[in-house]
Amino acid sequence: MTMSRAIIAGVLVLAPWRAAVGQADSVPPPGVTEQPMTFTSGTLQLAGTLTLPDGVERPPIAVIVAGSGPTDRNGNQGAQLRTNTYAQLAWGLAEQGVASLRYDKRVLPATRGQVNLPALSFDDFVADLAAAVLAVREDYAKVFVLGHSEGGSLAIRAASRGTPMDGVILVSTPGRNMVTLLHEQLSRQLDAATLTQFDTALARFLRGEDPGELLPALRPLVAPVNRRFMQGWASLDPTEELALVRVPVLIVQGDMDIQIRPADAEALKAAKPDAQLLIVPGASHTLKAVSDTLMGTQLPTYTDPTLPLVPGIVDSVAAFVKGVVGGN
Repeated sequence: MTMSRAIIAGVLVLAPWRAAVGQADSVPPPGVTEQPMTFTSGTLQLAGTLTLPDGVERPPIAVIVAGSGPTDRNGNQGAQLRTNTYAQLAWGLAEQGVASLRYDKRVLPATRGQVNLPALSFDDFVADLAAAVLAVREDYAKVFVLGHSEGGSLAIRAASRGTPMDGVILVSTPGRNMVTLLHEQLSRQLDAATLTQFDTALARFLRGEDPGELLPALRPLVAPVNRRFMQGWASLDPTEELALVRVPVLIVQGDMDIQIRPADAEALKAAKPDAQLLIVPGASHTLKAVSDTLMGTQLPTYTDPTLPLVPGIVDSVAAFVKGVVGGN
């Protein structure tokens, strides 16, 4: 699928579009082969899916890193989150000659080995990403990391600390510290007094203290089992660390995303001026089409896994990959 495009001051803007009739397939399209793959990270064995374009020898490969929570390799979390976004990205890339590996996080049932949840750190997940990259590096022409949401944060840290990769694709990725981001997200849902209460509770939580009184709905955000992970994530300054990255970067951001704002993408671009910035009109956080930023309008993009990706996203990611491959 093709779209008109324009590049303005290094920002690639997809032209407005109309959604195609029908829905995306829920199985890989013809010409795409999938097979299970496992790899080792420390004492754990992680499970994933390798997606290959038929008839292409040593294609470039993208390691797809999932967003926050127990999101699986396809972009789903049981019944509460059903997007199939990562599967659809993998299939679309394979149709354009780009292989991919998408994998389940170490907290999901497919993992083999013992996982101590309270001891889990942000850098444990960075190590898993590095292990995935190393597992595929010898067999493919070039290796890229495609991180979505929190997965983009993991990609930034992995790249800044020297994980060997040839390019980074940051999709719907925070451009601000986690504490600032949570404050903004909750400011759209809470009254001023409750927001202040949460800010205080989070600060105490990150210092290792009891967070104190908090609405029951907000307690999961400061659950003791997640303290070490949240402390590590809070230590990430995405712009500072992205400035250290020396490989090509593509930043992809939907302008209707209600979780991560275009301002985040612009902050990342400012930190890495030679990065390409792709603004996608009408795209939600899950890269599905929406007409506004109302939750009622956006809910189906989080719960209907058959909705297709916004046209042009896969084209642009594949073009970035091929541009890096062809330029080196």
